[in-house]
Amino acid sequence: MEVCIPLIPGRGNKIINKADSMDIRKPTLFIDERIARDNIRIMAAKAARLRVQFRPHFKTHQSVEVGKWFLQAGVTAITVSSVTMARAFADAGWNDITIAFPLNIKETEEVCALAARIKLNVLFDSPEQAAALAKVLKQPAGFFIKVDTGYHRAGVLPGDRETMEAILSVAADGPLEFRGFLTHAGQTYMAGSPEAVLQVSHKSRALLAGLKEAYSGRFPGLMTSVGDTPSCSMGEDFSGADEIRPGNFVYYDLMQLRLGSCRFGQIAAAVICPVVSVYPSRNQALIYGGAVHLSKESLMQPDGSKIFGLAVPITGDRWSFPEGEDYMVSLSQEHGLMRTVSGWAASLRPGDLVAVIPVHSCLAADLLKDTFTSLVQ
Repeated sequence: MEVCIPLIPGRGNKIINKADSMDIRKPTLFIDERIARDNIRIMAAKAARLRVQFRPHFKTHQSVEVGKWFLQAGVTAITVSSVTMARAFADAGWNDITIAFPLNIKETEEVCALAARIKLNVLFDSPEQAAALAKVLKQPAGFFIKVDTGYHRAGVLPGDRETMEAILSVAADGPLEFRGFLTHAGQTYMAGSPEAVLQVSHKSRALLAGLKEAYSGRFPGLMTSVGDTPSCSMGEDFSGADEIRPGNFVYYDLMQLRLGSCRFGQIAAAVICPVVSVYPSRNQALIYGGAVHLSKESLMQPDGSKIFGLAVPITGDRWSFPEGEDYMVSLSQEHGLMRTVSGWAASLRPGDLVAVIPVHSCLAADLLKDTFTSLVQ
């Protein structure tokens, strides 16, 4: 029997057997433990087979309880996206953490406190960041130079050796240890096909490998670290990378399904929402589940319209496979409008429950973290 973990205020991580028997009164995030554990096992096995270090990103689940599933799968090093998250997982016993967000110099005091407790890695993409931390750091900490390999969100351009040299120069003034080069090839999310995803991944890894080769003479033992769920899920060649940092794969979502990163049966997260009203004349239903629960992340349809999730029925102990294109077509703050085109959806009545597969499970889990008592606060 499959079980889900409900994320409900004040109840902790209670295991239940039947989602439809719960007294759910508001949007509630459910995690299918069996599927999530399988996703962890598969990715860990791939990393071992392809001989790269597996440092999964915990920003998707943000859960101490789910973190234990990784620990049980042999994971010992993790990635997080904030100092707050790093502190929470350090409190939970994790002692090898990379904060995969360029250093916020306003948080150097907190970073120093963490470095005194655990093996900590931070990111720099400017010499100002390196100088700020080197000035106050007392305990050793590692750092990666964040490289922009095409996503254009953060990082030093691969050809900008002047900035890299400036970072290395000021970092030498403190107990900072140069670990290597790190990138997030987030442009894979915009790729139009699995082949395009793999091309982006190959280019990013090649750029990092070139930097490692250029600097290894001065800094032996450098690493290259890459991380995005599409390329880590689809790829079978991580040459040029020493470490992978996927995060979304633990739950997957509708976006990953469309990209080809997963099958529907690998999606481990759904938001259970009450039906509030039904409108048969326009084939829609109003659910209690809006942008503050699902986010406004959307996917574009061939006709140019946007969808904000996929509604599926709840049967027995879990949500079911989709029976049609019962998409979430509009979200306001608390309102969610659901298209009701398949048979089960057309028969919905106020008070029923539906499961919504989110477009982006990372955001849904974060938005609903106050309903999951083991989530990082």
